[in-house]
Amino acid sequence: MSASSDRILELLQQISVLNELEDHYRAGPKSADANEQSKQRRKRRQQIRKEMKDLASSARNKVPIER
Repeated sequence: MSASSDRILELLQQISVLNELEDHYRAGPKSADANEQSKQRRKRRQQIRKEMKDLASSARNKVPIER
């Protein structure tokens, strides 16, 4: 696998963990600390999605066009 493919897999794993933590947050009490952690998880998910889009865009630009 290429480095970008490995990175995307790593990012997908991170999103999975963040989503699981968010599920626990939704089911539990909503303290100020828990709210802040949820906000940070949302921010991190946005960063991950942007990085994944950038990696995919970069990979598309490197693929030779078949004629």
